[in-house]
Parts: sequence; C-alpha cells; structure tokens
Amino acid sequence: MAFHAANTHLPNTKYLKAKQKGYSIVELSIALAIISIILVTALVGVQRILRSNNVNEDLRNLNLLASKITVMLTNVQNTAGITQANLVNLRAFEGFDVAGNVVTNAFGGNITIAPNTVALGTVPANGGLMLYSTGIPPEVCSDYITGLSPISSHISATNAATPAVAGAAYASVVKTNLQAITIANLATACTAAAGATITVAALIGSGS
Repeated sequence: MAFHAANTHLPNTKYLKAKQKGYSIVELSIALAIISIILVTALVGVQRILRSNNVNEDLRNLNLLASKITVMLTNVQNTAGITQANLVNLRAFEGFDVAGNVVTNAFGGNITIAPNTVALGTVPANGGLMLYSTGIPPEVCSDYITGLSPISSHISATNAATPAVAGAAYASVVKTNLQAITIANLATACTAAAGATITVAALIGSGS
C-alpha cells in the first residue's frame, strides 16, 4: 500500500504579504500644520489669560496702595518731601515685589511714586502723589487705565523707551479733573510700536 505525502500548498507570499503603506510627505505636512495651528491658538489663549491675570493683580494692589496713601495723607496739606523710601518703610506696597526701594509690578516693570511737582487739573503742585507704572503691554493698556480711573483724578501715558519720572504728567492725557475717559484719548495713550510698552502716570492721594 503506497502512502502519499499530503499535498500541502504553501501560500503564495506574493499575494498574501501585507502591503505596508506609510504616510506621505503631504499627509505629514498637513498633520503638522494642524498641530501647529492648535498649539499657536492655545499659546495665544494662555498669554491672554496671563496678561488679564496680571492686570487684575496690579489693579488690586494699586487700589490697596491708593487706599493706604489716602489715609496717610488725610492730615497732610503738602506732599513735598514724601519719598518712595518713606512709603516702603510704611509698608504701603503690600502685594508688590519689593527689593530695597524698587517696587515691581506684575509685568516686570516698576512702580514709582513721587509728589506731583506741577498742578494737575484742580490739584495744586504737591497736592497729591504721582504713581508711575512702567512696562505695561499695549494689549492691556486700556484695561489698566480704566481700572485706575476710580482712584485717580488725572491719568496720562507715554510710550517713550525711558520715560521721565519727575512728578509731572505725560503728554497723552487720558483723564483730568475727574472727567470721564474718552475712547479717543485712550486709543492715543495706548498706541505703541511693536515691542514697545506703555508707562502710565496716575495722580493719587489728596485731591484725587
């Protein structure tokens, strides 16, 4: 009796071999473009949130500062001679980063206070204190200024690279004599070249 080996047929690898197909350069480029758009959008959103948080933090601290200064000046008829060092020693800058007599705002700029050396509106020279806040991004300038309005009778701004601090106001006046802020003045004050920042000057204390 003859035995025959089972006739086993090996599959033809030519037809059963899985075809491996990778992503084309075009598909990868599209995917990377979509991911980039998502990342940029998310980054812009985060930056806006951070700037908004910084504005709120500064305004909260500035309102507290203004309240303390107003109380301190209740019986002071003339602010001449009041210095930043005086206010630092009196712990007026609560909430801000303070190193020596240097006070830093939420944007990395400086908070500086000096007596107003010239009359501003109905406030005579040395009738109040000028508060200068540097390094304010143009994107949040309007929010910053309008947030200062309740505590100041005179607000001005400049986009000069090295703004002067001498107790005077800047050329772009946004508010004076407790008058309402106008959109036109606000737009002018908050205009700056790319990469530039704004310095805001606000009169606080007596007469404000």
